[in-house]
Amino acid sequence: MDDEEEEPEQSAVSEEDILSQVGPFQVLQHHKIIPLSMVGSDQQNLEKIVSDFIWAGHRLAHVFVDGWSTASHKHKMMLLEAPTGTLLFYYRDIKQEIVHTLLLEEYGVSKKWVIIMDKRQDKTQAETSESSAQDRYWARWAWPSNNPEPTIGPGKGVF
Repeated sequence: MDDEEEEPEQSAVSEEDILSQVGPFQVLQHHKIIPLSMVGSDQQNLEKIVSDFIWAGHRLAHVFVDGWSTASHKHKMMLLEAPTGTLLFYYRDIKQEIVHTLLLEEYGVSKKWVIIMDKRQDKTQAETSESSAQDRYWARWAWPSNNPEPTIGPGKGVF
């Protein structure tokens, strides 16, 4: 009976073994890792940040026995469903949803998880935020290059 109890312990793979086999996370092309300083300074702060985090353009990279995999955020779990800070992610490569409770001490490329951001998405957001509301408004109105004034737009009677 003692042999049966020891068997699960031997078959279980420790976090250190997984990381030594898999290696640290390799940043994907056109992506960057969100620094720990932006994630939070303590677990309570992390839970607040990830629960309010805008995941558009961001993905979770998480280590598994088979290697690192990235996932898109589905939604935060309700308090009745799971503990605070628990989120649901979809892994496209394995076509599976997985629930994670993200712990601050497990954040990092040589640990269990990181948040990555598509730099192309960041560039688009930066360009959008730099242009003024007036610039965006006028960009909607096109006029021929040989006519110096628009035929429609503010003050032209057409809205």
